[in-house]
Amino acid sequence: MHTYTYLFCDLITDAVLAELPLSDVKYSTELNGIGALTAFVPYNDDTISLDPDTATRPSRTALYIDRDGVIVWGGIVWTRDDRTATGRQIQAAEFMSYYQRRTVKQTLATDTSLVTDTDFVPDGQRLYTDQRYLVWSLLRYANAQPYGEVGITVSNIAAEPGTGINRVAAYYGYERPVIYDAIAALAAADDGFDFGIEVFWTQPANNDPPSRVKRARVWYPRRGRQSAAESGLVFSNGGPEPSILDYKWPENGTALATEVSALGAGNGEARLTSTAQATDLLSAGYPLLESVTTYSDVLEQSRIDGLARADVAARSQADVQPTFDVMADADPQFGSYTVGDVALFVIEPDQKTPAGRQQELRILSVETTATAGAERITLTCGAV
Repeated sequence: MHTYTYLFCDLITDAVLAELPLSDVKYSTELNGIGALTAFVPYNDDTISLDPDTATRPSRTALYIDRDGVIVWGGIVWTRDDRTATGRQIQAAEFMSYYQRRTVKQTLATDTSLVTDTDFVPDGQRLYTDQRYLVWSLLRYANAQPYGEVGITVSNIAAEPGTGINRVAAYYGYERPVIYDAIAALAAADDGFDFGIEVFWTQPANNDPPSRVKRARVWYPRRGRQSAAESGLVFSNGGPEPSILDYKWPENGTALATEVSALGAGNGEARLTSTAQATDLLSAGYPLLESVTTYSDVLEQSRIDGLARADVAARSQADVQPTFDVMADADPQFGSYTVGDVALFVIEPDQKTPAGRQQELRILSVETTATAGAERITLTCGAV
């Protein structure tokens, strides 16, 4: 059995409000997305003195999950259900969800001709052009606004080398673009990056106890280990110690596209457009399957071209997204892998897959169910 500790903290100061037991806990981490948590807070003689109503207040509370001394999840409590005689249900999302509720309120741009104050953000309106530092600019802008600092460290992004990929970007304050959406769009572009917020304990030093850290990251070119040979991760439903309990390996042709048209800013015939094709699939015998994506805030042809290429690359692999229920304590053990890692999945011949199957896949989501009894891990995967 593993020891879980649930720390509820003030979102701004990070001061601990209460350590509460939770039941029916399910939490997930998403690659370039926002993982969610659901749990039940019991109200009983042991917890009522801890003031769980205050400790779980939505939009004010950070929640950290510690598993055997390691922080495995962190986020913000956003909603909770009505209180019952036995407790109440809460819902939370990873810390990146904070930036879904933050907007750009003055024009920020890489092009200095579009701004009046050409100093770099946050002192001025100028954005750095390298995509890593452009994300840094947006996060620094968010943190610099009055009451906008919630303890998410971003300075480490500037300490990492640039990606060498420059972007042209403009965010107009009168449109109030959402900061998370701006970062996600940059990441999704051709030759983009992965992003997220890490949570962990610091190492104790000089008799100081460890402290909690929530740190924004930009990974380029990708997060995680990029092959099974590099990661050493092998999940199998056979052999003396199988790790896969169950799996679903659906194939959905409705999600596949062999041509994507990306639409940018503008109206009528003047609208920016770009079309990209999955030439490998077309030459292999697939028909023309068209899809359209819209980016009405994109003003540059080069950027809409990159988005079209990225979209067709994603949609040409969208027909396969298997899920695997795996044991937490079997090899590979929970904690030895993360979203972004590539692993080898081996399915021995069975009723669903008579010929067996094995394939390297990238882990896109890790969902953990921490209820009474053994933990259950669900991995959602995609093409490498």
